Amino acid sequence: MKRATLKLKKPVKKSVKKNPVPRSRHAKVKKAIDLYQRFRGTDPEFVDEYVLPSVDVAMQIGRCDGILYTTIRDGKKESYIHEFTGASCPILAASWDGKQIILIDGKYNFTEEGIKDG
Repeated sequence: MKRATLKLKKPVKKSVKKNPVPRSRHAKVKKAIDLYQRFRGTDPEFVDEYVLPSVDVAMQIGRCDGILYTTIRDGKKESYIHEFTGASCPILAASWDGKQIILIDGKYNFTEEGIKDG
């Protein structure tokens, strides 16, 4: 009894996906400076380093409907109100000790134009 054999016309190439290389700290700082320049319309006076708190436990406060902020853009003090809509709304949470406010999830980005729903 003959066995059926499968013959392929083209060789099958197995693609191996490599894990993306994470951005270096230097690359992140450059990207942050670039976004600052595009948003503020000026170079930063200095680059400071902050130790961000690691929050491992937080309590959910509720939905964040919007953010109010004031900044200097193109040499002028300006105030902004951003109202989140639909799926863009993040969850507002606070660290277990109440000393840090956190936005979780939400579909938004911070761009050269400010906060934009995504």
